[in-house]
Amino acid sequence: MSIMVERTSLDGAVSIVTGAGGDIGSGIATELASAGSDIVIADVDVLETAYNQQSSQEVSGATRAQAVVEQIEDQGQRAHVVECNVTKPEQVDALIDETVSEFGGLDLLVNNAGIITVTPVEEMAADEWDSIMDVNAKGVFLVSKAAIPHLRESEGSIINTASIAGDIGAAGLGHYCASKHAVLGLTKSLSLELAPDVTVNAICPGIVQTPMWEDVLTPELEESYEETIERVIPMGRDQTPDDMGRLAVFLAENRNITGQAVTVDGGILQNVI
Repeated sequence: MSIMVERTSLDGAVSIVTGAGGDIGSGIATELASAGSDIVIADVDVLETAYNQQSSQEVSGATRAQAVVEQIEDQGQRAHVVECNVTKPEQVDALIDETVSEFGGLDLLVNNAGIITVTPVEEMAADEWDSIMDVNAKGVFLVSKAAIPHLRESEGSIINTASIAGDIGAAGLGHYCASKHAVLGLTKSLSLELAPDVTVNAICPGIVQTPMWEDVLTPELEESYEETIERVIPMGRDQTPDDMGRLAVFLAENRNITGQAVTVDGGILQNVI
């Protein structure tokens, strides 16, 4: 005899989105808000490392997130920014505590914070490797661990922003690809550990017009952003933050999807010839 699992709604839900001062994170946050969720944004203005797409310790993520808060509030949902470095356990614990205290619980965690640089392994400093792995992989672990007791209570969801780099290798991106492979492995393992209470899935974006592409990857490719799209995307167009947000809503509302990594890339990974 099968057990019927009702499709859930995000009306009245409380969601944390890390890194939502950036483009993909803001797209996810605003789409979740459109579906009825209140949003807590976790981001930072200053990092301890310049190994990131801004090439600076001044990344202004929490400041940029204020504009996202205004957009969400215009949609009639509550929104709040907590300055949180996802690599710092004490800050992560404070994020979860503040969310539960201010909003009454936690239903959805989106681990979206991420950074990138381009350096061949042969030339890479250990600090550069550590910076990418700390934010992209350790951050997912720390925030998930802190949120799990509350997500079990609400029978909620975790959604991790991975990348098509979690399925492939790329010259100069050994650390970034390794971090996103790690996110996919953690996603699959957590889906088993937390079943049947919590669903755990990953979103794998393709090419989105963000500082990662415009400021870091496009100069390395020695071709324009538009030329890259034409060369590698069968659908002939780039992906958008809203694409990722709509997928996040879909995954959060479906209780029988878990342990999955859903690629949104316009067919890049199928374009093998």
